[in-house]
Amino acid sequence: MEPAAAPAPEPQDQLGPGLLESVWRYRWWVAAATVLAALAGFAASFLQATVYEAEARMLLTDPESSGLFGDDTGSNSSGERFVRNQAASADSPKVYQRAAERLDGRLTWEEIQERVEVRPSTNVDVLTVLGRAPTPEAAAELTNAVARAYQDLRSQAVQRRADEATAELEESITQQRQIIQQAEARLQSDPENARAQAERDAAVNQLMSFQGRVDQIKVDAALFGSGVERFTQARPPETPAQPRPGRNSAVAAVLGLLASSALAWWRAEQSQSADRRQDAAPVLRAPLLAQVPDFKSVGATGLDPARSAPHSPAGEAYQFLMSSLEHALAQVEGRSVIVTSAGPGNGKTLTAFNLAIAAARGGQRVALCDADERVQGLTALAGVSSTPGLTDLADDDMPLEGCVASVDVAGRGPLPLVPCGTRPANAAGFFRTPGFRKSLARVTEHADLVVLDTPPLLTVADTSAIAGHVDGIVVVVTKGTPLKTLEEMRERLEFVGTPVLGYVFNRADARSGTSYGYGYGYGYTGEATSNGQPSPASASKAGGNGRARRATRPHSSTASAHAPAMRVWPPAAATHQRP
Repeated sequence: MEPAAAPAPEPQDQLGPGLLESVWRYRWWVAAATVLAALAGFAASFLQATVYEAEARMLLTDPESSGLFGDDTGSNSSGERFVRNQAASADSPKVYQRAAERLDGRLTWEEIQERVEVRPSTNVDVLTVLGRAPTPEAAAELTNAVARAYQDLRSQAVQRRADEATAELEESITQQRQIIQQAEARLQSDPENARAQAERDAAVNQLMSFQGRVDQIKVDAALFGSGVERFTQARPPETPAQPRPGRNSAVAAVLGLLASSALAWWRAEQSQSADRRQDAAPVLRAPLLAQVPDFKSVGATGLDPARSAPHSPAGEAYQFLMSSLEHALAQVEGRSVIVTSAGPGNGKTLTAFNLAIAAARGGQRVALCDADERVQGLTALAGVSSTPGLTDLADDDMPLEGCVASVDVAGRGPLPLVPCGTRPANAAGFFRTPGFRKSLARVTEHADLVVLDTPPLLTVADTSAIAGHVDGIVVVVTKGTPLKTLEEMRERLEFVGTPVLGYVFNRADARSGTSYGYGYGYGYTGEATSNGQPSPASASKAGGNGRARRATRPHSSTASAHAPAMRVWPPAAATHQRP
């Protein structure tokens, strides 16, 4: 049963490796970066100056919430604002100037401001003063000086407000005394004057109330003082606030880990490659047609396993490729394809060559064309003359049979091969002309399948021009091809418009698992020995899967006597003959 070509996957964004996967891939690099960062943080600690930090705490009392000046309407929210306001007051030039006086001018108020921090509490009415200095004693002295300076200024503010309140009450007392004097004068002249009697009694009561309030404010102000209910003085700290080698090392290690992990993630994203046969599918948005093993990994030594060892793992892979391509072409009702790759050295020429051989062995009328005018790798591989050929067929006076060479397919008849032909002055321009369309039509007229070997898509513009005249595109993806390169190739192919029938995963590791064509070469004579090595008749010294490019001639092997004969094409004898 012949395998059907897998449907093309839906377009989707290529998902890169996850963070943990990236970190694991570069785990030694990440670990080294983390350790180096920790060591750097530890070493940098000793470059820092030694600084001690002392702390003083003050529990505050809000004069409004305590009813000091007759206002007992405080709330929790006003208390929070009070603490924040007092923190701002404590962190002011006036406080630092008073602290400088307490320190006998050893530090300016600007220097004190740089070394001191005031923090309000969010839960309780507490102000925290933090002071930093080179020695423990200096840190404690500085912190206490600022706290005391705040209390001094706060006491003065409370006293000033109390004085203002009593001054207002004293004015009211004076007014009431005047009212009393006026009422008594009226009573002396008229002892029975009830109105004067009432005014005097009211004024006396008001006077006594005001006098009592004045006395209460003076007592409360004396008791309230600075508004600091409890003051916890700063003590000389036992350990410095900096440097802290342990903390610095831990922070540096965490930063190093984060930075190296991010870099590893970016590196893994940039260095993604098609290492497995399915990796290219979501990028190219095309199905896998076949997986071709690395020739060396399966013991293949020639360049044409589809002919010299068709039942070997490599030969079976090309037969599977032909079967998949046949179904893909049927879906688009086409019969001409180009074989291309992203860049040079990916094995597209050998893929096109072996694909055509596999199709010819299957009984199809195949035409193999060398459309790589710049390199002419297929022409060199077959060992035939490059002229006349494909470009010369644009001339109506050039007979078709004069531009066709033949390659023997192990007793199955000749495989027609159309060389590149006379090199045009502008190759890319020629492939856009009606002349090339005519050349291709003349070849296609006599073939069931036309396979064109074209230049790498991302290297020159020729392939984009050629692709517009064929029915489908076959992409050769070599194991290890960067996915970024394949993404660029897909974007280029989207502009061409010709459907990508699928891709061939080339130079796959035979040990990676069961794949297309693997394990079917058992029991065939003349193809492989019992250990899977090719017979001497099919061996030739050459690289595998496209590594050798120039005229290394593949050897022929004996064909099966029961194979069907290939129909002769072209109609007349070819002028070039390849043994």
